Amino acid sequence: MNEWELWRQDDNGARFRIRGYADRVAAIAGRLVIESGIPHKQLYWVAGPRVPSCPTLAATADLIQALPADRDPSTAAFLAAFDRVGASLRDDGPLDFDTIAAVFRAAWDTVESEPAGGRESEAEDGSRRGGDPAHAPDLDRARDRLDHAAAALRTRDPHAALRGQDLVGLVAHVPHRR
Repeated sequence: MNEWELWRQDDNGARFRIRGYADRVAAIAGRLVIESGIPHKQLYWVAGPRVPSCPTLAATADLIQALPADRDPSTAAFLAAFDRVGASLRDDGPLDFDTIAAVFRAAWDTVESEPAGGRESEAEDGSRRGGDPAHAPDLDRARDRLDHAAAALRTRDPHAALRGQDLVGLVAHVPHRR
């Protein structure tokens, strides 16, 4: 049963149902993926019960860790996907737990996996990002970023407001393993 629906309003005010979803996180992730594409004037929203799929920050962390392990993208590819799908949330206010989970899900669902041996070298990654310390190259994989973000969410005050930039900090500033 599809309780949540993704809707679009076009330039002329006409409204269209795009797709139905079984859970709210998936519907929000679908909206984020669409909004991360080519810039457009359409308005997108999720309609359905306001009952959260992730009622707690711990449930959000559980969903992030449960993302399928069927791919092994590089950290650089994951950060690029995360930046792309989270861009529309940069100026928004505090994020609810479902939206936090949806950003991770949308990034994970859209990240490009590379063939074995196709990983970028640290030098290539660092030079393309201009040496930005927030995106410093490391030897970890994207899965390590998910695990770190889930652990960090579990230790946060569940009543503290989280914004889009806070999520970027969770995935971009992972301590290096030595």
